[in-house]
Amino acid sequence: MEHEFLRPLHELVTVARTGHLTEAAHRLGVPQPTLSRALARLSSQVGAPLLLRHGRGIVLSRHGRLLADAAERALADVGEAVRRIRAEVDPEAGLVRLGFQHVLGADLVTRTLRTFHEQRPRVTLQLAEGGAEHLAADVAAGNLDLALVAMLDEVPGGQVLGVEPLLVLLPSTHARAADTSIGLAALADEPFIAMAEGYGMRTITDRLLRDAGVPVRPSCTCEDLATAAGLVAAGLGVTVVPAGIAPPGTVEVPLDTEGVRPQRVVQLLWNEGSLEAAPVRALRDALADTVPTLLHSR
Repeated sequence: MEHEFLRPLHELVTVARTGHLTEAAHRLGVPQPTLSRALARLSSQVGAPLLLRHGRGIVLSRHGRLLADAAERALADVGEAVRRIRAEVDPEAGLVRLGFQHVLGADLVTRTLRTFHEQRPRVTLQLAEGGAEHLAADVAAGNLDLALVAMLDEVPGGQVLGVEPLLVLLPSTHARAADTSIGLAALADEPFIAMAEGYGMRTITDRLLRDAGVPVRPSCTCEDLATAAGLVAAGLGVTVVPAGIAPPGTVEVPLDTEGVRPQRVVQLLWNEGSLEAAPVRALRDALADTVPTLLHSR
């Protein structure tokens, strides 16, 4: 347990999660009798039994469940507070929680983090990948400090770092593969490969399809653009991608919507409270400096 003054609550939460005193003691690295005595002391302090015998095992009492639920929330809040305090006391250390979409992580994030790590080797990075909408929600809720996302429209509360043109990805044998541009209406009868709900590219393509008067009926959904591109290469459909995704056996054709070339906005989001920590500010500034240059060079 990192914060010794919260050990009894941590022990109770561990018992609640495992549902077994022996397993909880094993996870905590203490003998079972020691854990039993600690929980008995906690029960005495609270003034009500927290554990009840159930057959050959134990279960949390109603009061135990009430305290365990509150303790789990409290431990998370205290852990976050201690993280921020340590980051303020030692600006060269600390933890930064960064989220990003997978397609952005392969190049934009990794190249930035390499330089950042060289400059601040004692900062711990906690990385999370996911869909743009989920990442934006996690930043707003304080579950992430920073997030790099790409969406059709700018999200309030961040910084736009650049834009990426959107292209139609076709099998190289497709009849329209040699076109200089193509509209989605021309592909209305084609099987369309889409990202799963909640992903930025799914939000983008659904809107583009609706604007083109094409029903949103994906023939296949997946959670990775590389997988979607592979399905196109296998001849299973067409999709919309940012530049640089095309694998062998596919071709990128510029997307045209009534004379306009759609693009997605690459944006850096941050949680204002997290910026109190120097490592978070440093990584935000590093991404803001590096990503626009990398996008421009694509």
